[in-house]
Amino acid sequence: MHSISGEASDGCEVLALLQAGQGVQELKAGDEGEVILDHTPFYAESGGQVGDRGVFYSGDHNTVVAEVVGCYSPVQGVRAHKVVAKQAIRVGDELDAVVDPEIRNSTMRHHTATHLLQAGLREVLGKHVKQAGSLVNPGHLRFDFSHFAAVEDSELQDIEDLINREVLRNEKVDVLVDVPIDQAINEYKAMALFGEKYGDKVRVVKIADFSTELCGGTHTGATGEIGLIKILSEGSVSSGVRRIEAVAGERSLEHFRKDHELGSVVAAFASRGPGTTQSPAEALKAELDRKDSEIKRLTRELDQVRMKSASSTVASLEDKIRQVRGVKVLAHRVDNLERAQLRTLVDQLRDKIGSGVVVLGSASEGSVSLIVAVTKDLTARVQAGKVIGPLAQRVGGKGGGRPDMAEAGGKDPSALDAALADAYQLVDGLI
Repeated sequence: MHSISGEASDGCEVLALLQAGQGVQELKAGDEGEVILDHTPFYAESGGQVGDRGVFYSGDHNTVVAEVVGCYSPVQGVRAHKVVAKQAIRVGDELDAVVDPEIRNSTMRHHTATHLLQAGLREVLGKHVKQAGSLVNPGHLRFDFSHFAAVEDSELQDIEDLINREVLRNEKVDVLVDVPIDQAINEYKAMALFGEKYGDKVRVVKIADFSTELCGGTHTGATGEIGLIKILSEGSVSSGVRRIEAVAGERSLEHFRKDHELGSVVAAFASRGPGTTQSPAEALKAELDRKDSEIKRLTRELDQVRMKSASSTVASLEDKIRQVRGVKVLAHRVDNLERAQLRTLVDQLRDKIGSGVVVLGSASEGSVSLIVAVTKDLTARVQAGKVIGPLAQRVGGKGGGRPDMAEAGGKDPSALDAALADAYQLVDGLI
């Protein structure tokens, strides 16, 4: 016998069945479809809250007739249950509908937490904060809101502290039904949900003097049922709109367990030296800083070795210098050099030849860098930009610069050797 306890309705008559959007008289075992009942305990997806999940039982509660994987409202007043049939379901059958309590309760915690979060944001950041979208499900909450800048870590901590104090106070969550819309807005000062349309009578969810909103969703009976709210992230969605993601209840416990596991790993750093008073987090930061410094040191050393190796080739490049109509031209490849290193090297080579044109190319991690230097006495005859342009095109890029020096980037390292070989002919055409 399969058993699940939760909010339930017995003797629900099947009014209609849908499969692939078409009305049918029967769903067979294994079919996916939609079931419309004459009454139901299932909450339909609305206002950012996902629909309930659960099961349909036979009248004796010994047989699961269908698994309910969602619920939505195609038209006002009608709730359609998305199901996977386990047994045949026919129009006119009577079923007992049972909501999964764990999923419902977890969703409720996150929804009530969303109301506290909005109030906390307005308290800490200002009354200009307005909801710009939300998602509430069993796993987490997502809340979009209007704000002009990133929320500072200290502000997020203040918000988290503030809303969790409301949780610890275990304030009653009052749900007022059929409240005239004017009374809700003017007397209760209730805030409307983003994108929702309201009739003459509304439902108001009030948490002491901290939060009052128009809302049709499911909520905890008191704030203490939330357990704890943990903000996970804050970031930009679009211009003027920010997003916070958070967890509550058992999901926050899962989050803290993961943090504890990380703390256990990094605690080794704190215990490596005698008498240390570092926390795991401080120890981890210190270790990351040490690693970062080590990486920077090794990178500097590698750059120095590369530059030394490249510079050592200067003395052996005599055979690559060609006379083009009386002008010395040198084209040379030296890979894995940064732009700044190429500039240093091209200056060295330009000084060495005294009067002429130097072209250097470097390939690194799938990209190409080119640089052309022309001594001052030749810029009236040969401009660096006119040399770099055609070379850049041949390696899939473009570039430019001054008459005496120009740079370019490209995307095709395989074409670099051919481009450098063509440099002599390019200069010949410009003289």
